[in-house]
Amino acid sequence: MRASEVLGATAYDARGRRLGRIADLITDVDSAGTPVIRAALIAPGRRVRLLGYGREEMSRPWLIDRIARWVHGDLREVPWTDLSLDAGAAGGGA
Repeated sequence: MRASEVLGATAYDARGRRLGRIADLITDVDSAGTPVIRAALIAPGRRVRLLGYGREEMSRPWLIDRIARWVHGDLREVPWTDLSLDAGAAGGGA
């Protein structure tokens, strides 16, 4: 599966409840050096484009910071294992 197939897809929890659309993927590198998806940033509304300032650890000018908080204020990080891309699937790990 490619990231382009996941970004913008609708994400569901283990009970099949809609959480929103996947706006970004958060990855780590495992002990073998292979990238693995750790979590997804979920946007509950239709907006899923990120300005590149959606993460707290990024420094930015105050005006950009306020705009980013307004645009991305409803984003939330959800562990990848808690997500499903299929509303009928029980359990996570899409």
